[in-house]
Amino acid sequence: MKEKYKMMALIIGEGALEILQFLAKREVGYFKELRDLKNIRTEKFFSPSTISFRLKELIQCGAVSRQIAVSSGRNVVAYKITETGKQSLELADKFENELRAILKE
Repeated sequence: MKEKYKMMALIIGEGALEILQFLAKREVGYFKELRDLKNIRTEKFFSPSTISFRLKELIQCGAVSRQIAVSSGRNVVAYKITETGKQSLELADKFENELRAILKE
């Protein structure tokens, strides 16, 4: 249960949910692609430092894995969502649905 609270605190952080949602839709994602993410609440682009910071947090907690991929003959870092990351997205969806239900009351 403690892990769920830790993950919930992390995904509430600016950019974390957007990164997980992006990675859940593809095999792997690259930093260059992640720089184009927008905040779902404000529609503003995230700064590269915000993306970098969130990626480090998501990797540390096991929600995202970091791997080296070859692209155009060069080694590049690729990011992939893990089972923990997928579970975090499910938890975020449940939280959002419950919040919407409460706000409708």
